[in-house]
Amino acid sequence: MLYTLFVVAAVLLGWQGYEFWVAVGRQPRGERLERCRQSPQWKDGEFVNVHDTPTLTGDDGFFGQMWKFLFGRVDDLKPGRDIPVVKTSLKDIARTEEVCVWLGHSTVYIQTGGVRFLFDPVLTNKLPVWWFMRPFKGADAYTTDDIPEVDYLVITHDHWDHLDWKTVAALRDRVGQVVCSLGIGEHFEYWGYDPKKIHDLDWGDSIAVANSSLFTFHSSLKLRCLPTRHFSGRMGQHKTLWASYLIDGPRRIFISGDGGYDERFTQIGEQYPNIDLAIMENGQYDEGWHYIHTLPRELPQAINDLGAHRVLTYHNSKYALANHSWTEPLDSIYEHAKGQPWQLLTPRIGEPIRLNEQQTFEKWW
Repeated sequence: MLYTLFVVAAVLLGWQGYEFWVAVGRQPRGERLERCRQSPQWKDGEFVNVHDTPTLTGDDGFFGQMWKFLFGRVDDLKPGRDIPVVKTSLKDIARTEEVCVWLGHSTVYIQTGGVRFLFDPVLTNKLPVWWFMRPFKGADAYTTDDIPEVDYLVITHDHWDHLDWKTVAALRDRVGQVVCSLGIGEHFEYWGYDPKKIHDLDWGDSIAVANSSLFTFHSSLKLRCLPTRHFSGRMGQHKTLWASYLIDGPRRIFISGDGGYDERFTQIGEQYPNIDLAIMENGQYDEGWHYIHTLPRELPQAINDLGAHRVLTYHNSKYALANHSWTEPLDSIYEHAKGQPWQLLTPRIGEPIRLNEQQTFEKWW
């Protein structure tokens, strides 16, 4: 809903036509569309959530919400200073190291079991909707030039703040395989990726992962595509699927993607116990969007449902995509983490989390 309006506005404001249409990508067709239609999540020509999930609720209506989003006034919507960043050389991290590095918003680099993963990379400011997704000063310290060769580029859904054409085009020669939820592979094929390297997954699907540089599969490491409660689309809606993921091996790492609270967190926690690290959405929310984004008051319960040992929250501290203080998501989870059985990790953008070590981070915001 929001994304479509901003894309249309970008065109009306004169965005260069060619780049705009390339960035939009392409909706599923042919065999890929047929596979979408066979999914249990497909109904009446589109993907649906397990529960009824309106993208917008409340009395403001669509235009009222848009007016509030565009012209509402919130104290500290953006930081008054540069975001503090740690510039880690990702290319110099040995493959033997177990590490997670948050690169801002929902972009996360993970190394585990000798395998490199990159989730939802948005590392340019060349989006067709750049005028509403301007990074906070300092938060854009990482660019595509900083990314090493990765074994798996993983996409949770195809909204503009999770899938950026300029970024994935720049990374194409450094990506071993692409993993995405159903239908999203069409964008990558349209953008010149080898179809043989693209894996469109449905909820419940998994793949055994390999170290691309050695062409060997890790005997005990899988990447699992799991449910979430959200929506998708770069212009038209719901023709591609949305997902969360679990890196499942000796160490379990859950990546939430975007989505409103429901019982899936309990189900995932019961099916995959002892999650070592949960990377959880925390930011860019509104009461009117509570079915599609987890609210701060719901987040602690979601973490407890999962039974995670350590928690990193993301989807914050880079863009102002909703009317709340930029520090509100971190302030809330920081307070709620007190006395909990899980440890909250609060690294700066770019500050490595050593997965096989116990670490504490200061309150930097």
